[in-house]
Amino acid sequence: MNELEKDMDAIYRRYATPLKRFIFGMCHDEDLADDVVADTFYKAIKNIDSFKEGNIFTWLCSIAKNTLLNSLKRKESQNISLEDESFAEPASPDRVEDEVINKESRIELYKLMQTLDPVERDVMYLRIFGELSYGEIGEVLGRTENWTRVTFFRSKEKLKRRTTK
Repeated sequence: MNELEKDMDAIYRRYATPLKRFIFGMCHDEDLADDVVADTFYKAIKNIDSFKEGNIFTWLCSIAKNTLLNSLKRKESQNISLEDESFAEPASPDRVEDEVINKESRIELYKLMQTLDPVERDVMYLRIFGELSYGEIGEVLGRTENWTRVTFFRSKEKLKRRTTK
């Protein structure tokens, strides 16, 4: 058993929440995000020998993104809508108004983010939902930290301009 295998519990405690935020930012489905995180750590443990030197969170993000895409493809081929109301749980009556306002704001942000090109969208998702540093995002996308900063700033400015129109 190598050192990484021994530390997997600590790795899970440190990265499960940011990984879930990252996935949730792409799919907007909390249950699916939970499933993807669980599958990601299962695959990481199973394939621990394939991890090379580098950032463990970057490796986990790659596994998670591929797992999500595969899951969405399976669901699409089964004609199951992720928006299906039968999967939704009822909200508590005292929080309904706040949840509606928050949901509308999130939906508007997600719609705006969909207008960005895929690379800009990835940078935004990784920064906002994955809570990755610019350096980590650069590593995930194979770019420099400076490129990531500039891309994030420009993408944010695009979104601002689109909300004022």
